[in-house]
Parts: sequence; C-alpha cells; structure tokens
Amino acid sequence: MKTKQNKSMQPGVCALLSVSMLFGAGASVAQASQDEAPALKVARRLAAAPAVAVAVAPVAMPAPFVAASPPPFQMRKVVASASSMGLSADAGERLRAYLDENVRKALELSAEAREAQANWKAAEYDIDQARGQRWPQVQVGVSSPSATFGGGANSGTRSAAGNLAITTPVYDWGRLSATIDSRTETSKAAYQAAQQVRQKIAYDTVSALLEQRRHQAALEASQGYVKRMEELVDMLSQIVQSDRGRASELTQARARRLQAVTGRDAIVAKLREVQVNLVKLVGEEVQWPADLAWEIRPVALQDALIAGAEHPAMQQARAEAKAAGLYAASVKAGRLPQLNWVVGKSTQEDSAGNKQPWSTGLSLQWNAFQGGSGRASERAAFERAAAGEEKAEASARDLAYRLRTSAEQRDAAASRTGEYTELIQETDRVRKIFYEQWYHLGKRTLLDVLTAESDHYNNQSAQVSTRFDAEAADLRMRADSAMLLDWLRGAKVL
Repeated sequence: MKTKQNKSMQPGVCALLSVSMLFGAGASVAQASQDEAPALKVARRLAAAPAVAVAVAPVAMPAPFVAASPPPFQMRKVVASASSMGLSADAGERLRAYLDENVRKALELSAEAREAQANWKAAEYDIDQARGQRWPQVQVGVSSPSATFGGGANSGTRSAAGNLAITTPVYDWGRLSATIDSRTETSKAAYQAAQQVRQKIAYDTVSALLEQRRHQAALEASQGYVKRMEELVDMLSQIVQSDRGRASELTQARARRLQAVTGRDAIVAKLREVQVNLVKLVGEEVQWPADLAWEIRPVALQDALIAGAEHPAMQQARAEAKAAGLYAASVKAGRLPQLNWVVGKSTQEDSAGNKQPWSTGLSLQWNAFQGGSGRASERAAFERAAAGEEKAEASARDLAYRLRTSAEQRDAAASRTGEYTELIQETDRVRKIFYEQWYHLGKRTLLDVLTAESDHYNNQSAQVSTRFDAEAADLRMRADSAMLLDWLRGAKVL
C-alpha cells in the first residue's frame, strides 16, 4: 500500500515529503505516515500557483530561522479595521511614523524636488506677467539735441527732450484673458508635476526601506541555516575522531556549510547595496529598528482606482490640455484688431521754441497679413490641446491597468505566502524525522539529512520573498494612486 502511494507522488517537493513519510521506525514512522496527506496537499496547491485573493493567516516561522520576522501580508476584499485583520494599530502607527520621518528627510535633501518647486513658482510668476499687461503700460524716454542737414530749413532741436507714452488696452477680443487663463492652467500642471516628483521620491524611499527589511528577513533565515550546518559539521568532526570511516560525511557537511555561508554573504552584499541607496536618498545611514515590524493594512483596489482618478499625472495632463486650448484662443484673438487708448507727452521744443502739448486718442492695430504664420500658430495650439486630451485618456487607462495588475500580483503572492506557511511546517517535521532516523537508527544517509535541511531553508526563503513581493505590490498601488504621501502624513485614505 505504501509503495503504491509513493508512485503516485508528485516530483520535487512531493518526492521529498513522501520519502520522509514512508520509511522510519517506531513512533517517528507512525507520525510521518499521519502527516503525509497534508504535505502532499500543500505541495500540490503550491504547484498550482493560485492567482486569486484569499485571506491568509499570520506566518509563524520556526526558530531559530526568522523568529524576529514581521507578520505576513494580510489579505482583504473590503475595507476593514486593523484589529479585525490581526494587525496592531500601535505597530502600524509606529511603522508609518518611521517611514514618514525618512521620507521627509529625502524630500528635504532632493534637488529634484527643489527643481520642480522652482518650476512651479516660475509658472506662478508667468501669470503675474500676463496680468500686468491689463494695466496701463507706461513708457518713458529721453532724446538728445538733434540737427538736420542735407538742405532745407534747419529744424533741429536745441536741447534734450523727454517723452512719455501711456498705452492702455481697451478691447482685445479676450486675448489677455485667454493668456492669463492659459498660464494659470500651466501653473496647475507645474504644481502637479512637482507633486509627482514628491510621490516618486516618497516611493523610492519607502521601497528602499522595504527592500532593506526584505533582505534582513532573508538574512535571519540564512543565518539560521548556517548555524544548523555548523552544528552538523561540529558534530561530525567529533564523530570522525573516533570513526575515520565517516570522513566522507564530514566532507559533505563542510561543503553544505560553505554553500550556506556563500548564500548568506550574498544576502549581506545585497543588504549593503540597499543601505548605500538609502544613504543617497536620505543623506544618512539608516538602520532598521530591531523591534519594528512591517505591518501595513493593504489598500483596497476600488479605493486605489477612485484615488487614481485624481492622480497628479491625470491632473497635469488635463491642465496641459486646457492650457493649450486657451493658448489657441489667445492666438486667435491676437490675429484680430487690437484697440488701445494712448496718452502721450513730449518736452521737446520745435524750431520756434514752442513746447508740445499732451495728446490722447485711440489706436487701432491689426496684423492684416502675416504670411499664414498666425493661422498656423493657432492650429498648432489646437492640436497640442487635442494631444493633451489623448495623453490624459491614455494615462488613465494605463493607471487602471497598473493598479489591477499590482492587485493581482499582491493577492497571488499573499496567497502563496499562506501556502508556504503550511509547507514549512511539514518540511520542518521532515528534517527532524530524517535527522532522528540518520543519527539514532542509521536508516538515512547524511545526504538525506542535508537535503531536507536545504529544502526547509529554501521554503523559508521563498516565503520571505513572496511575502515581501506582496508588500511591494501594495506599495506600488499606493504610489500609483498617489495615496502614499497622504498615508504617510496620517490622512484617512482608506
């Protein structure tokens, strides 16, 4: 009966689990036979790679591997309270405050953010420049004495003269109003561009902190694996002193220990890279607090879609399209006759010594023919407005797609995290059984024990990776929907 069951097992993980459950002695073998069915069930569910959102329980990883790891990613379909999801409100608030502190430092340090802020202020001054054209334009000039020559009566001036001209727009077919409105919309677009830069800096900073926590959790698992390999090497070293025939086992254990150390060193190198990146973003060394867990309630997809409709990129595209349309209206009005009220005065005296009086009147100016340049400029502005509308629509579609994709990735990763929890429990039993059967009963080889330890560690590493993949996907949703900064500041965004 057991032989038939063994043939029906799946390859890979299932093979390891089935072998461990079928052979043994005494109570260990009986316990292994009872645990065979759930192990196979878990392995098959993992092979299916579910892509639907389900709720998962907190992961309790066995010591000493990741005892300090934060609880796993929590799934939900509707907005729920932190207590109903098993999240600590105090821990979540501490994490939010810690992330916000680092984001504030990054924003203060970022030259990119200051550049975007300066561009927005420049756009604000452009509005004032357009508004100033509505007021009377005063021009003051001074001319030197002049003389005429080349024949005729001498009509030159004998002294310097001052000139004053005041020009006030009377009617311009809405040209100035359209110009002011266009620059107002351009200023709004520049403001939204600055907000996008701030969101990007916040996302880069929080994402780097998330990667730091990911590698720390992976390092905790790796250190546990290295410690276990060192224990086996030390034990075999003592055995070989009395039994030289088992020297090959010691060689195998040492090789696995070196592999474990190499893997740990690779994680340490990645962690150092993340820390260097954080120094560049924040301006100082960032050390993750040992007592701070990564606990964030995931954002609902519907909430992200609603917030995404007001994303700075959407508002920027709409503002740019509106600004282009208003500029087109301004260009069109500028092609029509412009009526101004002109007041002038000159202190220059004529040849008889008489002073010039004040003068006032209406002035009509019209660019009757420009070679088609005015019409072309108008059409170009209208086409830019149409392009801006298309850009806004395309951005909205892309954003909705990114949010839905991130939600699917988050839910699938969180679901697999729960599956790995069960698989880790099963492989933990397997490695203990294999060790007992090798050390006490001699029914296993050391290679079986080392393989069981390696598979158990690999499952732990995979769980850490999938759990933080889910957190990273949720973080992308917050950033793509422009909810990240509001959430960091403590705003009610869910």
